[in-house]
Amino acid sequence: MRLYKVSCIILAGIFIFSIMIANSMPILMDDYNDHPLSIPQYKDDCLVCHVRVDGSGPLSGFGEKYDRANLEFTDDLVKAYPNLFNVAGLSEKELASAFLEKDNKEETIVPGNEPFDLKTYYREECKNCHGKYGDGDPFQGVPAWANKKWINERAPKYDELLNIILDGKDKMIGHAGKITKNEAKELLDLVIKIAKKYS
Repeated sequence: MRLYKVSCIILAGIFIFSIMIANSMPILMDDYNDHPLSIPQYKDDCLVCHVRVDGSGPLSGFGEKYDRANLEFTDDLVKAYPNLFNVAGLSEKELASAFLEKDNKEETIVPGNEPFDLKTYYREECKNCHGKYGDGDPFQGVPAWANKKWINERAPKYDELLNIILDGKDKMIGHAGKITKNEAKELLDLVIKIAKKYS
């Protein structure tokens, strides 16, 4: 009888804890939505902090940094993510057109003009979703690219892939404004290199 009571208490605790976690995420989304520089197109989008559209799975690169900042949108964090925060002070119309148009001009360099560290950027921004070796997560719609089919069918569509990196597509948030077009090319070259090495 005592073991039964202990089991019930543990199960109730787990249930209450899971409810608390589930309820805390919308509160954090509200914090982003209410931020004066949040980008309207990303409001109520779990992909701001998570790698999966339903808010499950590991945190994105931004989500990890937000967590390490004690769930505060610090000035440094906001400035480091101009793809998630309107640090340039664009009007709503300008923001909307930035999402609709494919812009071929060079993007601005990350604030502070820090040198681009390709491997660190991949590790922090891409690995959580796409995997260290390009294995992806097919159950969440994240394609694996380390296979012959991807190399033969997708890799030749270089410009299309480059636009996806910069502008995003479906579940993926674009990196335009965070890295330049040339840095996006370096990133895509690394992706293709990983695909060929581990396919």
